[in-house]
Amino acid sequence: MEPESVKAFLAIGAIIFIGFFGNLIFTRFRVPDVLILIALGMIIGPDILGGALNLVTLGTLDVIDDYRDLFLTAALVLILFDGGLNLNIKSVMQSMKLGTFTTLLTLFLEIVLVALALHFIMDVDILLALVVGSIVGGTGEAVVIPIVKKMRIREETKSMLVMESVISDVLVIVIAITLMSLITLESVSAADVGRELAVKFLVGGIIGFMAGIAWLFVLQRLQNQPLSYMITVAALFLVAGFVEMDPINSSSAVAALMFGLAVGNRRFVKRWLTSVTLRLSTDEHIQEFHTEISFFVRTFFYVYLGLLFRFSTFEVTHLALGIGIITIIVIVRRATSLVAARLGSLDKADADAMFSMMPRGLAAAVLATMPATLLVETDVWKTEYEQLILNVVLIVILGTTILATILSFVTERGIDKRHREALRRKLAENPQ
Repeated sequence: MEPESVKAFLAIGAIIFIGFFGNLIFTRFRVPDVLILIALGMIIGPDILGGALNLVTLGTLDVIDDYRDLFLTAALVLILFDGGLNLNIKSVMQSMKLGTFTTLLTLFLEIVLVALALHFIMDVDILLALVVGSIVGGTGEAVVIPIVKKMRIREETKSMLVMESVISDVLVIVIAITLMSLITLESVSAADVGRELAVKFLVGGIIGFMAGIAWLFVLQRLQNQPLSYMITVAALFLVAGFVEMDPINSSSAVAALMFGLAVGNRRFVKRWLTSVTLRLSTDEHIQEFHTEISFFVRTFFYVYLGLLFRFSTFEVTHLALGIGIITIIVIVRRATSLVAARLGSLDKADADAMFSMMPRGLAAAVLATMPATLLVETDVWKTEYEQLILNVVLIVILGTTILATILSFVTERGIDKRHREALRRKLAENPQ
């Protein structure tokens, strides 16, 4: 075996082991594994151990960059498929009205305020600034869900926060891809924009959803066969590849989302079709299998983001901009949590929990590497933007994750304090 292949095998095995133990640390101490994985990427990168030990050099990253477009597309397809599996159509349309409203309000304010700051302070083109705003605009379900499940807040609030993370993860990808598609258009007339969006999203969405419905009948026939759930991934990539082919030229990411939405909402689909032939098997195997895949993708992408961080390109401006964006996120979440508390009659613990759940996640990590690939030949792009976006997004991911960890701990301490005070009052009122 070639030396480079040996290094690759050792690196892959080590990263998976560290990802697994990072997940255990997360479960035990609530220290998100994203912090461990990104730090690992920095340490084994070219600027520290990678260069010194000749393990991960700049040449190694150049080789990886040759496959970056394929890697990005595959990661987006898997992320959005997982998002579709976890989106409950009925909950989104009916029971999560407050959650949907606050999610959209928070996302809109964060995107717009970050974009305006970049445009007026850094003189970044407004469309590109909106792209960056959308990249850092949504919370990450991979960090939010495990923290929320352990918090002692109302189940309705937990559901709202989980739904926010799933919806925003999906929305930021769709919005960012839409904006980057608009930037690459030579003409941005209303007719061109409408036609581009219809082809990119409506057509791909319809094909993905119909393919997902058809696949439910295939799964019904395969449910007792070995590897029946593995072949779902094969079907996913076939659909994603098909919608990208001529003459469709649509969005594989949106097709993957709608494919997952159909598969994950089979009971809704059954009622919608009023079908008596679609028997319903459990979703446990599909969910468990894609949890494993999501772990693999998440682990490698966070490490990859750490690898891309160049200490030599890091500037004070990047740090200041990252802190500025985090400040915007904190202010917006505080404001929208207070609005939600007023509209939904949430108590202090629920409002504080909603405020604390601000970590950016895997979607931001994936999207941070896309503008340099998709916009490099456009008029709005400058060479220095690649490291600027990567470094700023990395700071935002780390900063919001650390804040979420601290604030969730403070929220739990506040719950304990209020419980003790309530117990003291009860004992004072009813002395034995």
